Amino acid sequence: MNKLLASAAFPEIREVLIFDNSQKATEPQGLDTRFTYYHSKENVGLAQAYNYALKNSVEQDVWFVTLDQDTTLTEAYLQELISSSDKVPDSVVAIAPIIKDQDQQISPVRSDTLRPLHSALPQGNQTYSSDIMVINSATAVRTDFLKKIGGYNLEFPLDYLDHWLSWRIFNEKKQINILSQELQHQLSVLDYANQMNFSRYQAILDAEKCYYSLYATHLFLNYRQQLFLRGAKQVVTGKLNYARQTFKFLFLGGNNGDKSTKKSD
Repeated sequence: MNKLLASAAFPEIREVLIFDNSQKATEPQGLDTRFTYYHSKENVGLAQAYNYALKNSVEQDVWFVTLDQDTTLTEAYLQELISSSDKVPDSVVAIAPIIKDQDQQISPVRSDTLRPLHSALPQGNQTYSSDIMVINSATAVRTDFLKKIGGYNLEFPLDYLDHWLSWRIFNEKKQINILSQELQHQLSVLDYANQMNFSRYQAILDAEKCYYSLYATHLFLNYRQQLFLRGAKQVVTGKLNYARQTFKFLFLGGNNGDKSTKKSD
């Protein structure tokens, strides 16, 4: 990925920040002056890392692209992204590719359902004004739009940050353009029952509750129904620790038993 971003074929890429949240700093060697390396002593999550990069952007940075290490970039994606960024209207504040985990499309997906992988999937070469979600990785967002909305929402340190941003874009009456290019990305939460540890599952429950109770409120009742079905399945399959946590969120409102939720400004 570093070699592709550093390629002389893409002079439009003016700044690249490598945000390293691993325990030990490992600064890459031999990178050109467009690259900046920053090591965080703790894993602060995506929202804080993105906001750090946004805070250090300059006025000339029209588009802000976030990339995860699990996404495989291609030259064709960068070419189409750069070409499209000069053509889309001002109403388009985000440009995203189609992203797949092997053969499964994981972005964009429908956001008007709790079963996005079991419904008709959004297509490439389209511009959407509602009802889709794109993951953060490889999505370009207008820098001025991000600064106008105060950056990324710290209520979502990691999970559901992409849901919130897509929701906020449409809530501001803006649009998302989907490219024709496809990228590969490894998404561990596709199989949470086998790959996700318990603490990560708790974090996802927190993020889900926050998102559906404060933002996508039209899906909140469906979300509660899904929680019940999920918990029942966890009981049947013997995942009792997961089931207890699921039902705690369903009936008690989460870890602290507080059903109330206060939305910050």
